[in-house]
Amino acid sequence: MVASIETSVKQWADDKIRQLGWQIIASENETADKVIDESLKNNPSKSGGTGGGRPDYTVIVSDGDKTIPVFIEYKGSKGKLEKLDKQGLVVLRTDYGEFDFKLAIPKYAVNGASYYAMNVVKDTNYQEAIAVGVNGSEDSSGEIQYEIHAYVLNKSDSELPIDLGTYPDFDFLKNSEQQKTRLFNKIADVQTDPKELEQRAIRDDAKIEAVLQELNQKIHDEHQIIPSQRINIVAGSLMAAVGVKNIEGDWIVSRLKPSDLLGSAEDGNTDGEKIINKIKNFLKNRQLPEPKQRQILNVLRSNFVDNNLNHKTAKETQTPIKTIYQEIYEKLIPIYDVTGINDFTGKLFNVMNAWVDVPDGGANDVVLTPRYITNFMAELTQTNQDSYVWDWALGSGGFLISAMNLMIQDAQTHYANNLTKQYEKIESIKTKQLLGVELLSNVYMLAVLNMILMGDGSSNIVNDNSLTHYEGKYAYNEDPFPADVFLLNPPYSAEGNGMIFVEKAFEKQCKGYGAVIIQDSAGSGKATEINKRILKNNRLKASIKMPIDLFKASVQTSIYLFEVGKPHKADDNVYFVDLREDGYTRTNRKKAKNNLFNSNDAKGHYQEVIDIILDKAKKTNYFIENDNYYKGTIDPNSGKDWNYSKKIDTTPIEADFKKTVSDYLSWEVSQILKGENQDF
Repeated sequence: MVASIETSVKQWADDKIRQLGWQIIASENETADKVIDESLKNNPSKSGGTGGGRPDYTVIVSDGDKTIPVFIEYKGSKGKLEKLDKQGLVVLRTDYGEFDFKLAIPKYAVNGASYYAMNVVKDTNYQEAIAVGVNGSEDSSGEIQYEIHAYVLNKSDSELPIDLGTYPDFDFLKNSEQQKTRLFNKIADVQTDPKELEQRAIRDDAKIEAVLQELNQKIHDEHQIIPSQRINIVAGSLMAAVGVKNIEGDWIVSRLKPSDLLGSAEDGNTDGEKIINKIKNFLKNRQLPEPKQRQILNVLRSNFVDNNLNHKTAKETQTPIKTIYQEIYEKLIPIYDVTGINDFTGKLFNVMNAWVDVPDGGANDVVLTPRYITNFMAELTQTNQDSYVWDWALGSGGFLISAMNLMIQDAQTHYANNLTKQYEKIESIKTKQLLGVELLSNVYMLAVLNMILMGDGSSNIVNDNSLTHYEGKYAYNEDPFPADVFLLNPPYSAEGNGMIFVEKAFEKQCKGYGAVIIQDSAGSGKATEINKRILKNNRLKASIKMPIDLFKASVQTSIYLFEVGKPHKADDNVYFVDLREDGYTRTNRKKAKNNLFNSNDAKGHYQEVIDIILDKAKKTNYFIENDNYYKGTIDPNSGKDWNYSKKIDTTPIEADFKKTVSDYLSWEVSQILKGENQDF
């Protein structure tokens, strides 16, 4: 092993740093700011030990308006500048959500500096911090080659080091007007880079999936719990673990810590009952209707209290339910704290979908829609803060979650300067503007739990048959639900491949938009009569052919977008789009751990389709009119001409004429050479 030259790196870097010209420059044994010292003292060291740690150097930089601490760490071995993940992001945690105190943080310069910067922006009033890694190694001639890489971290996303650039020396940190302006402008610019934010989202998806898959396997192997119970245990544990804060950020329902579970056998004081009591307070403070609270508590009680998980044997030191709860608390809550409720639960439900235990699932056609598709369809229907959204075959709640996210984001933007009205509008969105109907009880409960964890849009989730019993009303009163957005992935075995759901819903929806993802045979003959009836009062605006491997089974699907309440006329234009090449690469879902890869700007592909159909300015150029999309018409009296089909232009052009003449002359010459045409 080549010996580290960190001492030489330190001597070189110390000398350069002391010449930067800032008033506050502190080595490892000096104090730059007492609040920084306090933060470092109160957090584990780079190796995870108590008593904190200190960076090799700390510099405080300022442009007069903003003051930012800079934390600098040294290493002296080849390859020890930084440890990055597959997305090219700085590693701070393991795949299972724990801080990587064994490898990344203590053994790599950038990662160690980023760890210090992360703690300081979380614990202090500093809004941003810079992490700088310095590494040196000898080349073949014995000369030391230095490398410096800087990142910025901010309070809103403290575990996301954002690339600030690589540098040959420390001049980028100099206290000169020119360098200060350049540095602070770059700090502002890089934090709005959409590529960095997209990469972060991909990393969080992978991290949550890894943690949940490990939990799923562990709960199955060690406790033999069936999938539907696993969903209830994970979701219920998260309710007890996340707690509830008020609008000022103060706890009104504190988190239940694993240390609070003492394994008591006393009636009313068992571990399971403590978890249920915390869930009860959670639900009460989320202001769910009382019948909904009782229903959820009755279901969860059987998982947490009335079974063997709530009792320890003579050989066990703690109850199995505490073991499971501790795993969830220690591995999921750190990710939750970083990503925030909406992002976290959106990713969470994606993984938990696979746990749904549906009796005779094949016959019931339970196909749960990927989150990027539910987002896409919610945007196509122009969902906003004033929308009233319903889904008549709810599944796990994916469409309502996507719609709720869009609605809340719109409300936050609209009422950015009036937090009271923003809060009131968001409460209205969650309690009055979302409704879902789901027949299968296990799938229904997953939807309820998902929506509750999202901040609750579960108030109007109905366990009913939308085709035979549901009357289009709110769940807890007799008022009609004033729907103006309809989102659906129906059971394809239903009448007309599921188009019967669209017809029934549109009979009760007077205006707005609807989008359905369905086998595209529904638009080419399997639902002819239903489709003709739908077009009498609703206009088909777009037909989008989707990738054939979008779902587990290779089924060709299309998305149909409708404008509700406007009869379709023969000369109405319809956008026909081929989205089979959507920028994602998919692998065998049964074998692959990660089966979806953004190989060619998938986000850009989907956004461009939205821009085309909603008549907005395109920002990319993946779709060319009359190539992979076109505007055409359908026959309202047909009902089987709804799908995209490649148009072939048979009009001859000059090039066609030249090619035909050329081919003919070539044939004539060949005949002469063969002596078979004496007349030429």
